[in-house]
Amino acid sequence: MSAASTAIDRPSAAANEEDVEGGLFTIVRKYLKSPDAAWTAQTTMDEAQIDSLDLVEIVFEIEDRFGVEINFNANTKPAGEITFGEVVGMIRAALASKARAA
Repeated sequence: MSAASTAIDRPSAAANEEDVEGGLFTIVRKYLKSPDAAWTAQTTMDEAQIDSLDLVEIVFEIEDRFGVEINFNANTKPAGEITFGEVVGMIRAALASKARAA
């Protein structure tokens, strides 16, 4: 994932992939137990040592940052098994849905 840029500071329904990944990185790194740890789209929350409470807080921050509602249901898949790539996908889907509704 790439470092955050100033463009990700603005919520946008037209956010590109770089903005989504950079915005997620900016949010998540506050919750990483090892802030300098490398992670990829395949890294799970368990591997990143992000617990379910942290994940809920991350979802709230994502919703605020991107101006969307994330359909997150911990009953569908255990929080620890969710990958960063899946979270990026949730953000993209929410942004696309918001763009269609506009």
